[in-house]
Amino acid sequence: MGLRARAKPQIFALRAQPSRLRCRIPPESSRLNCFHGNEPRNPAMTQLTATSTLTPVSTSYVARPQKWLTREDLRFPLILFLTNRIALICFSYVGMTLVPTVYLHEAERQKELMPHKWIDGFCRWDCGWFERLAREGYSTAANANVWPLYPWIGHAVEYATGLHRLYVLIIVANLASLGSYIVIYRLFRELSDRNAARWGLLLMVAYPFAYNQAAGYPESLMVFSSALSLSLFRRKEHLLAGNVLGLGVMCRHITIFYGASLLAAHVRQQGFSPRRLLISRGFLGLLIPLLYIGLYSLHLQRKLGDPIGYIHARSIGFGPEAWYSVLAVWRHVTFEQVPEYYVYQACALIPFIGTLALFTRRRWIELAFGAAALMTVICGCGAAGLGRYSASCWPAFLPLGVWLSRRPLLQTPIVGALMLLQGLFVWLFMHQWQIL
Repeated sequence: MGLRARAKPQIFALRAQPSRLRCRIPPESSRLNCFHGNEPRNPAMTQLTATSTLTPVSTSYVARPQKWLTREDLRFPLILFLTNRIALICFSYVGMTLVPTVYLHEAERQKELMPHKWIDGFCRWDCGWFERLAREGYSTAANANVWPLYPWIGHAVEYATGLHRLYVLIIVANLASLGSYIVIYRLFRELSDRNAARWGLLLMVAYPFAYNQAAGYPESLMVFSSALSLSLFRRKEHLLAGNVLGLGVMCRHITIFYGASLLAAHVRQQGFSPRRLLISRGFLGLLIPLLYIGLYSLHLQRKLGDPIGYIHARSIGFGPEAWYSVLAVWRHVTFEQVPEYYVYQACALIPFIGTLALFTRRRWIELAFGAAALMTVICGCGAAGLGRYSASCWPAFLPLGVWLSRRPLLQTPIVGALMLLQGLFVWLFMHQWQIL
């Protein structure tokens, strides 16, 4: 007895409609079920004229902004955040209990945190610079190398609540990290599917240098502001998106390179017409981050008499190797001299591959331009900080998540290996080895 096969409905798109009218032809029927891409799957019937042009389109996911947040958008990022932070807190407590001293600059440790081993390991290296600026302000030219918003938040909250600024810096960084998980997961779901979004976010959290977003660093604010600004820009909240990106620039200056994502989104929304590109709210949104940089320059002019002190400060207390490119490392430094530089580059191959993969799909183009701009800059002059900066290249983990979601046998080994590497680098970072 034979089985009668059921014909699969075909999907068509009416190209003449600006909102992309999608139509289904049910099996054994000549009527068309037509609905807009953002309407439910059970639409009202719409009659098409004989002159309408129907073009088959893929039944795969069509990227589009949806409602802002759902319970699903919150559940998985929150569980992942809590699991990761509990593990890092336990790691800090055990590590600083077993080996309570640090490898370098023991005398310069933050004495306020030393009695609290569960959080002591989260303030190393540049964390001291942000604490210093929160305490002193722009009293010296060297402080101009630190962008102001993150330490200002620490100072303001300390003044308002009495909580020490070191605790404030760590708490703010982790709250921003939680916000970034939620926004990035939402973006990944819009641009792929739930399973791929989950694996993409998990890979980002498991990346060996992702612990920097739990430390007293502004990297988490950079990730949060860049992801949120792109999400807002895609919803045509252009001015708000520009302000969010500008605030991110005030925390970590290289956030400005995520403006390439906003530019790509602007071109996608307006087309290539010069008039529409330049005379629009989107163009004003793109200019707003530059306004924030101008305000910072005015502040430095008032405090130090040098409006571009953030450029001149790069040569104060730093040797040329601090600004080496990846190629300069290969030419001038051996593995025996500075092994961490080569370890950074090996790990950075992961987001580098993810960045290239973003260009393989048209709906990822906004993420691709932002990731490519950031990776180009940090490989060109940021080899010393390539570890933590590459961990901030969050768009690169979307195609990696899509790839891993389709390979169940590789999921546990890959994520497990990345987390083991992260544990090694967390130990070295907490004990102040040369892991910046």
